[in-house]
Amino acid sequence: MVPYTEENFKGISTSSWLFRDITMYRFAKAALNLSGQSARQVAVRQKSDLSSEFHSKYGPPLLIAGVTFCTAVWAYVVTSTGIAWNLSPVGKVQPKPWQEE
Repeated sequence: MVPYTEENFKGISTSSWLFRDITMYRFAKAALNLSGQSARQVAVRQKSDLSSEFHSKYGPPLLIAGVTFCTAVWAYVVTSTGIAWNLSPVGKVQPKPWQEE
């Protein structure tokens, strides 16, 4: 497979539909032509230690920040927006006495 370089696409704007179609064709062709060895090479290339380092370093603080944010937003919505929540009327609604005419 020919690597992507600007020389391969002389005269074709990178924003044109032809450029997009050519690169998509090359991607699909490469994806369909994966042999066992090349699939392992791609898997090794895609594996990165950066992801595990990021999650171990920033995971718990991000999780705590997300829970805090969601709790604060729902607390505001429940207490300050004045939404009628249509809670169950059981025990609150009393029938009117029957009136005969």
